[in-house]
Amino acid sequence: MSFLPYLFAAYTAVWIGIFVYLMRLTRRTQELEDEVRELRHRLGG
Repeated sequence: MSFLPYLFAAYTAVWIGIFVYLMRLTRRTQELEDEVRELRHRLGG
């Protein structure tokens, strides 16, 4: 019995998970940078 299809599916799922995590992290980082920029603008800095 070959487990290669299961290995491929698991490998693909892990990479998709990593990609989604990095995309969410990038978006959240951008949101925080925008918020800091807005706060600095409000404080006159």
